[in-house]
Amino acid sequence: PDQVFSKYLEALGGAQRLASLTSFVATGTYTGFNTGGSEFPVEIVAGAPDKRAQIVRMPQGDAIKTYDGRTAWAAEDWRPMPLLQFTGSNLTGARLEAIVAFPAGIQKAFSRWQHSSTTIDDRRVEILQGTNPGELPVNFYFDDSGLLVRVVRWNRTAAGTVPVQVDYSEYRDVAGAKMPFRTIMTWTDGQNTFVLKDVRPNVQVDAARFARPAPYKRR
Repeated sequence: PDQVFSKYLEALGGAQRLASLTSFVATGTYTGFNTGGSEFPVEIVAGAPDKRAQIVRMPQGDAIKTYDGRTAWAAEDWRPMPLLQFTGSNLTGARLEAIVAFPAGIQKAFSRWQHSSTTIDDRRVEILQGTNPGELPVNFYFDDSGLLVRVVRWNRTAAGTVPVQVDYSEYRDVAGAKMPFRTIMTWTDGQNTFVLKDVRPNVQVDAARFARPAPYKRR
């Protein structure tokens, strides 16, 4: 695992450059299970080491998800209530999204690692599986160049344990460090695609951006 992570950080631009990235604000497009194939603007705000907010500008109202380092919230039209606090595997997933935005912290986020390998689209990839006590494992897949191309985690639901797969591609330089500009999240009955157009690094971000949002309200 140490060798794989070392290669990963080097492929992204090196540990020093990654350490200098403390926040970013990204804008782009979102296409998902709830958009009917249409694209809508999305803004992603992230703060090191583990804070993240996502705002999708939908015609009927803004869909917001936040994680402040401890607590995650969703204020989205399709949720069962206007404001939902994440628990269990959903909270773990929100934490993982925030941590992956700042790769230097991934290795420390898990107490135990195992290594294996497999193929994706006939390409060999290294697998690192991270585990924490009381949580389901998370698989990280790295290609020959060292870049992270996939993460697979599992959610406990009333219907059983189900996988969530996140694929990363189209890496581009941002302030000397590489970031994936296309992210595809797939689960048992849906898929979301995020395509970034612009990323502004080291932007001063108010901590309130990651706090509990207002309940969802239609325009």
